[in-house]
Amino acid sequence: MPSHPLFSDKTIALSATLAATIGLEEAVLLTVLNDAARLQSQSWARLGNHALRQHLPFWDDVSIRNVLRSLVDKGLISVQGPMFPDAEGVIYCFVAEASTHNVSDRPPQARPQTSQPLQSPAAVATVPASVGHMKQPLPQRWQPQEDTLARLEQHGIPRSFSCSQLDTFILQGQEQGANRNDWNTRFFRHVKQQWVYTQNDAQRGQRQLERTAFNPAQEEASPISHHWQPNQDALQILERAGIDPQFIADAVAEFVLYWAERGDAFKTWNSKFIQHVRQQWARYSASVEHSSLPTRIADNWQPSPDCYDILSMGHIDRRFAEQLVPEFVLYWRDSNQVHNSWNSRFLQYVKQQWGKRLAQPGEANGTSAQQATAQPGYATAEASIQRLKDTSW
Repeated sequence: MPSHPLFSDKTIALSATLAATIGLEEAVLLTVLNDAARLQSQSWARLGNHALRQHLPFWDDVSIRNVLRSLVDKGLISVQGPMFPDAEGVIYCFVAEASTHNVSDRPPQARPQTSQPLQSPAAVATVPASVGHMKQPLPQRWQPQEDTLARLEQHGIPRSFSCSQLDTFILQGQEQGANRNDWNTRFFRHVKQQWVYTQNDAQRGQRQLERTAFNPAQEEASPISHHWQPNQDALQILERAGIDPQFIADAVAEFVLYWAERGDAFKTWNSKFIQHVRQQWARYSASVEHSSLPTRIADNWQPSPDCYDILSMGHIDRRFAEQLVPEFVLYWRDSNQVHNSWNSRFLQYVKQQWGKRLAQPGEANGTSAQQATAQPGYATAEASIQRLKDTSW
């Protein structure tokens, strides 16, 4: 039977037992290195970077380096010199051969592996227990390899920080009671994770210091001012949440009045304002009915009970809102316009008129609500006509 047309180049003969024992990616790379070593007579084999990339076109350099590092950490091979692709090629030796040859047969500066040697990659495929024998519990006096500390320094982590994490790592490893053959890899990940946590904490502390260094009073609780306004950050947060900017602006006056009358002192007025507007907007969005077709306002139109509930949340007097209904209906009947939700229009109008009421002289000085609500803006007929022509709402 002819082979599949996709098999047009050289294939890698992979042992299923080997892949199940040491991992699929490690088995692929170990097979390539083993095939290249068979063609060389010296104890330390060499495979150029270009040839290695040709054998493994489905990996990039980072993946090849990681799998090669995994083989070293598991004690399956020994690498002399820089790790791929820092040099022109990879100089390697299988651990079994490294332990049987004399030191004089090795290239300069080659370091023998101290882990338990294997017989050969072929023996690993046929005797899986040999790899399992390499797994050991974490010793109490365990020390990371020099290569592991050097890799951490390449990531910008000081050696002193890595060493300071050693006691915690050993304690966690002993408490877990696991037998592993990749303690160096796990130590590398543990230190990187702790370093990220430390850096994030340091950045938060620096930002807090910068906020309070030039404005110590910012951290002191104080009552709200009658001229208080939310800062730009609070407005951006609310607008990104999909809240109408006009709805936000209309909520400022009622928020200031409520907390000014209570007299409480806080240092998080912007946070309280965000919470206040979000609650009102949620109630407003869920309660106000929106028709799919715009209609004219009815002669006997009245706001729904939900409108008064929303206004009461903003501490707006119900009687004040009820007094505005006739002029609201009259204006929109005369204008002959159509809208989807007259309740929504009425809410906006009442909020604007309430803000104007609060801005009148005497309201900030504690004048009674009964005086302030006695037909504001209706001193003359001319003023009444001008008020009805006001289209700002």
